[in-house]
Amino acid sequence: MIENIVAPLVVAALVGLVVFIRRWLKRGNPLVVSGEIIVPKAWEVALPTSESLPSHVPEDKRTYLPMYRLLRERGAADFSATNAKILVENRSEQPLTITNITVCKAQEGTPYSAAWVRYPPAGAAEALVLDFLLDEDQPSAWSASYEGSTERLVRTGSRPYFDDHVITLSPGESQSLLITGRANGVRCSWSLRIETSQAGKRRVIPVEPEGGVFVTSGTPADGFNQRWEWSWYDGAAARFVTPPQFD
Repeated sequence: MIENIVAPLVVAALVGLVVFIRRWLKRGNPLVVSGEIIVPKAWEVALPTSESLPSHVPEDKRTYLPMYRLLRERGAADFSATNAKILVENRSEQPLTITNITVCKAQEGTPYSAAWVRYPPAGAAEALVLDFLLDEDQPSAWSASYEGSTERLVRTGSRPYFDDHVITLSPGESQSLLITGRANGVRCSWSLRIETSQAGKRRVIPVEPEGGVFVTSGTPADGFNQRWEWSWYDGAAARFVTPPQFD
């Protein structure tokens, strides 16, 4: 008889404990954020020195992503724009509102001018993004879209996105955000800050990609000293060549 009473009480207590721990964990970290740099199959980078260009490229580094990572490891910055994908997820049991996303600049200087390197395209796709102009003292997020090709980015709003918008996540809801940070006449490393509001409490959550801060370099005032294209289309004979338009 006693066992019939005690067993359900123990089960109920354990269930209550699990629910409490779950709620406690969610309360401590309601918004989970992950970020990654989007490396297009056609990319452009700027190099700080001519020595950053490898004299020999191993076979396993010759396709678009390994080549991009190789040049980034050697100090290259994304030329003109950096694209990133941010996944935000509300893991709490209350609605959560993102009230703003801002850029935090770590370093700023003149654009790299030693060399420009391109991995030529094999096709393009449209995408919706939040666009930041890194030349501004405090860049604001603008809604934007790519029209026709990834080289034509058009802002779609008349004001910064978070001036009259918020992003509200229901409990358990997640959403992907495409971020573009563009530079015209500056070079800077940067990260993102997500401002949130939940149950009257405000938080600022820093966002950095797995490999560290973003690095973007604009167009140097006097142009590049050298321009190169990685001729991936030559297969085993791939090498750095002068782009056709600059022959």
